[in-house]
Amino acid sequence: MKFKGWEQVANIISDSLSTNERLNSGQKYSVRNLIKTLPTSGAIIADEVGMGKTRIAVELIHAVKQSGGRVLVVVPTTLGFQWQSELEERDKDLKPKSVIRSLWGFLDAYSDEDTAEPWADEPVILLSHNFANWRLGIGSKAERWALLPEVYGQYHKLHNGSVPRGYHKRTDLVSWEAEICAKNIVNHARKLPQKHIINKTLSDIVISFKWGMSGFEGDVFYAGSEYRNLLEKTVGLGLGAFDLVVIDEAHKSRDETSSLNTILNNIVLKAEEARNLAMTATPVELGVGQWDDMLSRIELPKEKRDEILEVVKNYAQVVSKFKKTWRSDPIIRQQFKDISNQFQKALAPYLFRRDKRQDETIKAFHRASGLPINAYRRHIPVNIEVSELTSEWKKIVCAVEGLSAASSMQTDSTSKRARLTLANGHGIAGIIDKAINASEDDDAFETEDVNLPSKKEQRAQWWHSIIANSFQSGEESLYSHPAILKVIDEIESDLSKGQKALVFGKMTKPMRALVNLLNAREMLRSLQKKRYWPQSKIHETTDNSAESEELAVKAALYQLNIEWSINEVNDRLAGQYKVHTNKLDKAKNTLIKNIESVKAEVFDSRTLALFEAFKFSLKSKEPEKQTNLTDFANAIFELIDKEGFEFSSFEIAQGFRDLMNVLTAKNEGDQNGDGELDMDEAKGLWPIISKRVSAEFTHIRGGLARLMYGGTEAHSRRVMQLGFNRQNSFPKVIVAQSAVGREGLNLHQACRVVYLLHPEWNPGVVEQQIGRVDRLGSRWQKEFEAFQKQGGVLPFIEVKPVIFKGTYDEYNWQVLDTRWDELRSQLHGVILQASERTRGDEDIYDELCRAAPDFRPK
Repeated sequence: MKFKGWEQVANIISDSLSTNERLNSGQKYSVRNLIKTLPTSGAIIADEVGMGKTRIAVELIHAVKQSGGRVLVVVPTTLGFQWQSELEERDKDLKPKSVIRSLWGFLDAYSDEDTAEPWADEPVILLSHNFANWRLGIGSKAERWALLPEVYGQYHKLHNGSVPRGYHKRTDLVSWEAEICAKNIVNHARKLPQKHIINKTLSDIVISFKWGMSGFEGDVFYAGSEYRNLLEKTVGLGLGAFDLVVIDEAHKSRDETSSLNTILNNIVLKAEEARNLAMTATPVELGVGQWDDMLSRIELPKEKRDEILEVVKNYAQVVSKFKKTWRSDPIIRQQFKDISNQFQKALAPYLFRRDKRQDETIKAFHRASGLPINAYRRHIPVNIEVSELTSEWKKIVCAVEGLSAASSMQTDSTSKRARLTLANGHGIAGIIDKAINASEDDDAFETEDVNLPSKKEQRAQWWHSIIANSFQSGEESLYSHPAILKVIDEIESDLSKGQKALVFGKMTKPMRALVNLLNAREMLRSLQKKRYWPQSKIHETTDNSAESEELAVKAALYQLNIEWSINEVNDRLAGQYKVHTNKLDKAKNTLIKNIESVKAEVFDSRTLALFEAFKFSLKSKEPEKQTNLTDFANAIFELIDKEGFEFSSFEIAQGFRDLMNVLTAKNEGDQNGDGELDMDEAKGLWPIISKRVSAEFTHIRGGLARLMYGGTEAHSRRVMQLGFNRQNSFPKVIVAQSAVGREGLNLHQACRVVYLLHPEWNPGVVEQQIGRVDRLGSRWQKEFEAFQKQGGVLPFIEVKPVIFKGTYDEYNWQVLDTRWDELRSQLHGVILQASERTRGDEDIYDELCRAAPDFRPK
């Protein structure tokens, strides 16, 4: 079907928008503005985190498909599942087959000629940001590059009656998938007009490609090479031409050679009237120059970009002066108003941004509190003062400064950078472990050695010894690190008030130490109060690490002044766990009966098939197919947002349903691709589910706090997310590595407190982190609504940066704060801080705030 154009898209949306219950009023304004802009240019949806950008894009995608158009959505790999869900929720026919993550995933659609479903026939395709990260070189299998010569061969056959000479002798070229894909590409092109982008591209490829016996070995496909360029365009032919390209998290991968840029600039083929829609809450992060990158993503012509960039630079310069002299200088105030207006006019045709100023709850907060409209977020620094440190740690701080000065970057970069990592403990732990590992054969001070160390090296070695002699291991140093202990005190205070905590960090060793110590301390308190703790003994190692849980427990015993031995702790754990297991055994025996009584009312067809597979596995006599009922009872009961074992049949059935939803992706196990999970497919998937349940809920360690990092599997992240979003379920604390947890995760339903454990340089990253809890329907929103009805303490979203005063850490936060101010001045309409609205300046302050740029859709 041919795309009927943007006017038809506008008509479809206009006809349905008034009765559309999926979108709120702000989202409807955005959609209306988009359909006015897209006929002439691409656009940027820059709504603040948590405002519902995806739903706006999905509405547009639906209308484009209804108009006969095709859509490509380029997404971070981890967000593919959420996009599939959103698209399917809008219209089952919108749901893509899968997310294409790699070249293998692309070619897999052509594994069988009779059942092949060409990508070019799909109306909506999801493609990973990392799709173009192909490693091709000498020795690369033909399957990885064969599509290019195959397309040439099939084109030659169609137009000349036979394949090119030598085609059948190329045994290294054999790739069944590539051949089928190439046939589809050539046949698809034949049905299109000669001037179509598909035929133009195909013609360019055929002309540029040099057929020969040795002209296309794997080593000619290195990044940036002519043949790599041709291969990328050939894959683009396989995907087909698109009328709309949606780029989610469009601020990512700005480097020219990134996979995302390769996809947009070299792989994706676009129809004549095609448009790009960029989605990002942070179009600029580190400087005004990044506007150029973002406007390039929507393919705005260079001369127009240069014109806008000039205005943006002038705006940034005026704002910088304005902040210093706005009270006393009426000229700078007028300059600000003028340039602010120019800045808004320059970007408004392409940029739509709904921020929290338009949110009804935020407006109500502003009215009820009398505070500035952005003050619902409260920054509460967690300061570690050097004067408050123990004498041991004061000595280490001094030694780190001396070591950094005495060390050479060329010979000992770890020591040279020690002062930069003092605040997170990672560098100190590394220095201690290195010193311990080298101590047995360290002959540096042997006087017989003719190569005596220099005085500078001797000083460095002396500072090393001061640090290394303070602890028995680097891990031990982390369990007494001042920043970690301070954060633990703060988090435990939050937990005592019923508040969950989300912690972002970078370095996994300190993050693991924080998780281990939080769990160890909570375990000991639970044993003291004779409260159940989901653990039967202290284990030698924790998940995916070589760190000793015993060391964390010893540190916790010392910190809490509890005089138990490790054996006593183990005895207490075993005793309480046995009591719990007896209660669990009684409850699990009625599990199936309870679910059976309400399954028809609670389960969809997929969950019903999985429940039948669950029952079948319990009766199986084959050990590898048997399911541990205790593990499943543990999992279901833990996910019910309620303590104890007194659950209704509905609660148990809902617990099973929720467990299935987080342990499996929606299309997982659907072998025949019909969108349903039949009984045989459910039985085939069940052993995988069973293993996941055992891994997640057998309680290798207590789960008060959980670590989410690069090695955490997708289903584990979903399990953590589900539990964290329930007030009474574990985990109560998630410690997330920034690159993993800052995008795509909704962690707002039971949490309004965010800790920034390790400083960032990029304010856009911090906005994304806070955005995990600052979302529509958040816990903060519910608490504020309760405050409106009942009074009490005014709630805030609490942002707690952890700052080790007097160290490089403090400077890092100052730089971030400056950059954050610039970001807020461009996107949030926050030019002046709330603290500057002082007595006598209120009218001027309010007038200037009203003059700030505002990109809300009109």
